[in-house]
Amino acid sequence: MKVLHVNTVDFGGAATACLRIHKGLLKHGVDSKVLFLKRTKNVEETYTYSDAPTGLIGRLWDRVLGKIRFIRDNGKIDRIQQKLKPGMLYSNPTSYHDITKSPLYKEADIIQLNWVRGMIDEPSFFAKSTKPVIWRMPDLYTCGGGYHYETGFPFNELAAELKTNEKTKIKALKKANLTMVPISNWVKEKADASRVIGRFKKQVIHNGIDSNNFKPHDAAFARNEFNLPHDKIILLFGADIPADERKGYGLLLDALKLINRNDLCICVFGSGEVPKADNVYHVGHVNSEKVLSILYSAADYFIMPSIEEAFGQVTIESTACGTPVVSFPNGGSKDIIIDGLNGYLAADFTASALADAINKALDTQFDRKAIVEDTLTRFNINDKINEYITLYKSLLKA
Repeated sequence: MKVLHVNTVDFGGAATACLRIHKGLLKHGVDSKVLFLKRTKNVEETYTYSDAPTGLIGRLWDRVLGKIRFIRDNGKIDRIQQKLKPGMLYSNPTSYHDITKSPLYKEADIIQLNWVRGMIDEPSFFAKSTKPVIWRMPDLYTCGGGYHYETGFPFNELAAELKTNEKTKIKALKKANLTMVPISNWVKEKADASRVIGRFKKQVIHNGIDSNNFKPHDAAFARNEFNLPHDKIILLFGADIPADERKGYGLLLDALKLINRNDLCICVFGSGEVPKADNVYHVGHVNSEKVLSILYSAADYFIMPSIEEAFGQVTIESTACGTPVVSFPNGGSKDIIIDGLNGYLAADFTASALADAINKALDTQFDRKAIVEDTLTRFNINDKINEYITLYKSLLKA
């Protein structure tokens, strides 16, 4: 059984999850490969896609044709993208790439699409593909005509583009041999209601966590490693684009004003710029998963104030380290958090509700060992890999 995963880039949340699945499959003896449009990491059995043809005339023609398509497609996307708020994405279902020409595609038994913005030309790919295709849903892109999340998206302003794209996708998928894998029950609900993919078979497979990389560390040691205060209650927050309204950083700051306690501070990790504020520590981007687990261990609580989140891998990363999570009732958190056991869900998406949930957490004596055990029971990466293997085998038998 040969599995080819397809993801546009090898960085970001979707790529992280894709690579965790890939590495897990390799450990289980599955012939797994990943095809990226842009590859920056040297991970075993990962490859960069190139559609350069052989022969001088072919290469010249491909360059000219590719440039025309690039200007046409990417120019339109860029014009729309510039109108969107930070962190918000718009995508087209068309591309000038054709991964069915790749030797990796040709040798694979199963194709698993992940986050494929700008990499898959849906009309030609599904017309040519003769293999079972799984589309893992790291966000809501597959549900509609180009949005990845709904919060703050200018649906009215882009109504014409979205309608055109939706028609293109419906036509492209008319005869597709396609199985959808939503990563949370919330994503499945959105998929079931979609005019584009509602009719396709769906199987929820949550993201998984590897306890070899994410595990508890001594809190005092962890705080020393990041030069964090020992006399404060640390609330950890992570985002590459804190200005993204979907991530809810502003609501977290508002919630802390309502709590009004001098012993609280925020620690932010991620590559994006963080507005300066009292009692806010920014530790920057953390590359290593093992180092990141030390940071989770340094915190008293992880705060997930996202308004919309398909899953939220940081949530299970935190709980695998024994650190409870306070979250808005977004998609993934509703599947992960059990009030009083591993954190609390806010009653609604307001700063006051988040403040109430944080206060509940502050008043609760959490059993960190129980948090870890629950996480590894429900979100163990090995169990998730077995779910994928079972799905692959069922599709190959069909």
